[in-house]
Amino acid sequence: MRLRKMQTRTFVDTTAKAVAKELLAILQDEGFMVKNVNAELGLITAERDTNIEKFSSKFWAYILSGRQATWKKHSLVEITSNITEEKGKTKIRINLLLREFDNLGRIVDVHQVLEEEAYVDFFEKVQRGLILNRQI
Repeated sequence: MRLRKMQTRTFVDTTAKAVAKELLAILQDEGFMVKNVNAELGLITAERDTNIEKFSSKFWAYILSGRQATWKKHSLVEITSNITEEKGKTKIRINLLLREFDNLGRIVDVHQVLEEEAYVDFFEKVQRGLILNRQI
């Protein structure tokens, strides 16, 4: 329940369409590629690929393992959001998943993002965008 509470935010006097449009704008601003939008279900999925290779990791991996060396190469952040409108309120729940890959393309780590700051930051951006759009 704590996780669900952390991943969910309710916006008053805002339509699901307005929240979805703001979420899409933020995802694009943050470098995410939107993969799926289903307005009927209120579902939006997106992902962002980031190079996390460090020269020092690559260097030491070669020194220690030679041609069989592996190191973390890139990460993929996946976001799934569920937007529900009910009685003048719009509820949004987002879920963040992080996958890390090595230089051979193999998954090294997969975990759900459990840091509350990541969700708080995302919801604050949505809130600011909704406020700005009302003023225009």
